[in-house]
Amino acid sequence: MKPSTLLYLLVSMLTASCTKSIADLNNNPKAALTVPSSSLFLNGEKNLSDAIAGTNVAASPFRVLAQSWTENTYVSEAQYKLTVDNCPAGWWNELYASGTSSVLNSLAAAKTTIPTDITDAATQKNALLITDILEVYAYSLLVNTYGNVPYSQALNRDIPFPKYDDAKTVYYDLLARLDTAISGLNTGAGSFGGADNIYKGDVTRWKKFAATLKLKLAMVIADSDPATAGQKVQEAVNAGIFTSNSDNALFVYDSTLTTNSNPVYQAFIIRHDFSPANLIVDTLVAWNDPRLPHLFKQYNGAYVGGVPGAGNGYVKLSLFSDKWLNPEWPADLLDYAESQFLLAEAVERGFGVSGTAAGYYNNGVTASINFWGADSAQAATYLAQPAVAYATATGTWKQKIGWQQWLADADRGWDAWTSIRRLGYPNIDAINPPVGALGQLPRRFTYPSAEEASNPTNWAAAVQAVTGGTSDGVQFNLWWNK
Repeated sequence: MKPSTLLYLLVSMLTASCTKSIADLNNNPKAALTVPSSSLFLNGEKNLSDAIAGTNVAASPFRVLAQSWTENTYVSEAQYKLTVDNCPAGWWNELYASGTSSVLNSLAAAKTTIPTDITDAATQKNALLITDILEVYAYSLLVNTYGNVPYSQALNRDIPFPKYDDAKTVYYDLLARLDTAISGLNTGAGSFGGADNIYKGDVTRWKKFAATLKLKLAMVIADSDPATAGQKVQEAVNAGIFTSNSDNALFVYDSTLTTNSNPVYQAFIIRHDFSPANLIVDTLVAWNDPRLPHLFKQYNGAYVGGVPGAGNGYVKLSLFSDKWLNPEWPADLLDYAESQFLLAEAVERGFGVSGTAAGYYNNGVTASINFWGADSAQAATYLAQPAVAYATATGTWKQKIGWQQWLADADRGWDAWTSIRRLGYPNIDAINPPVGALGQLPRRFTYPSAEEASNPTNWAAAVQAVTGGTSDGVQFNLWWNK
């Protein structure tokens, strides 16, 4: 740079310093001073979808825990050694932590900004309620993973060490928030439009999503509080839940930029740290499941899964299908198949839902098969097999529904893990315990070690409430499963 140019810049800087407030130095001239609420909402929506679809065992080891997948070389999570890569902290931080990568902080920022940049009252209200629905979804992940969690004081910068609210109290408040959203959404008004990647601002579809999420949360408490669960299930059905795969809540990824592609694709670009687990592969093969070629590829003319916890290496095992590894493959937050399995369960529990358990079961299986690319004729053939048909499949209704829900959740690791915890099937501890497993299938995540160090009083109270002692362990059932 020429000396004359340097002198000009120096003079310009000195002149500016005389005419501008020193406070202006805190502003980054390349950064937006305000961010539109639609962008904040989309950021929260994507962060939530990334968390659901994520493969990083340091945050989201759920497919490995549920044995849809297993690890090839680094097998800590397959052996239930969750502190090695600190996934309890990783999952906590994806949902809670400050910054643009956090789900809840992005959504909270959107709710703060919506009243300032959406002037139409009806549109503004819809936007606030839809954002709140996604907050409910995120908090349900937290409370059903850890137990007691920060809630009433969470995300408050004036309270750096928030208390942990009682899990049951949080849960019932989440159901109440869904009630408010369902009754408050105005299907005649707009919301976020194209900034909403899931439903493109369609308020009618968001209302269905809220009702179906209410159905899902209600069924989680079916054993601990059947009266409330039954009431909430009926309310959800009356409000209008999903009726086909076209209602599925799918966040569709974009292949034009790697960071906007599906996390599964990103994980497999360079290396193959995971393989299909033997339990799911063997089950699909034994039952002549039409989803099999849509999920996995053959190895030497056969479908071969890896043994959980064994360290399977990178060869002699089936690979994932091109469909599953498509960079635009969507994250599935909630779908029609799940809603049908939940209704089958509701019928079996006597929750006053019309229809038959077999009918809903068949709908759920067919919806999952269609979603992965096989047709309804293939689904009918599959369902006609004695091992699959509701009337003749082995075991209780929990076993029948549990196995099929697990298969349908092949790409929804957290839900697969939760379904196993809730219904008890497939009973991995009995039929396919991992090699070198540290105890049995984790029933919850421990709290992050940073919480014990930075928020010890509230952490200790939460541990006492959840586990009944001073030990923060993964073996303790949560309140709805005791």
